[in-house]
Amino acid sequence: MTEGLALTETLASLFSEAEARLGPFFVEDDPAWPSPCLEDERLGNQRRWRPTRQQPRPGAPLAGLGDALGRAIPESLQAFYSSFYSDPIPLPSPWEELSLTLPWSEAEWPRLLENQLGHCLQQKRFRLPPAPFIAVREPDGNGIFSVLMETGAVVLEWPGRRERELIAPDLGAFLDHLLTQLRQA
Repeated sequence: MTEGLALTETLASLFSEAEARLGPFFVEDDPAWPSPCLEDERLGNQRRWRPTRQQPRPGAPLAGLGDALGRAIPESLQAFYSSFYSDPIPLPSPWEELSLTLPWSEAEWPRLLENQLGHCLQQKRFRLPPAPFIAVREPDGNGIFSVLMETGAVVLEWPGRRERELIAPDLGAFLDHLLTQLRQA
């Protein structure tokens, strides 16, 4: 099994477990912000949603980011961002509650890529190697989980600071930690 396929299957298990333990998930219904995640079930102005697999696309979703940074994007990061559409789901973790940052729909890609580029340029300002983000601490976002492009390791960073804490040797191990934590919650 390739790294990307294994990561996608771990995400599927994580989302299934999260829905079983924390769901069902509802979001304010906003016709201006459609998503394949949305379902027909409604509760007042809320609409049920669930993480939904993305359709395969011909190009790598983060290719533009890699081009802008002059670096190759790790396969695990490509797999992470091209596997599911999802709204943030607060998940228990050994590093405080966090939510994974995934696109809500195809229309959100430009904004996500702009935010990723801004994040990586801020890191460059601090003379840190680029590391696109994958999650944030909840509820205030004081802590950003990122993937080092050179090694694929997951680190915890804090806005405006140079420090990074190694969290997991790779994205798969990070997601496995989250799945284990969720099952124990």
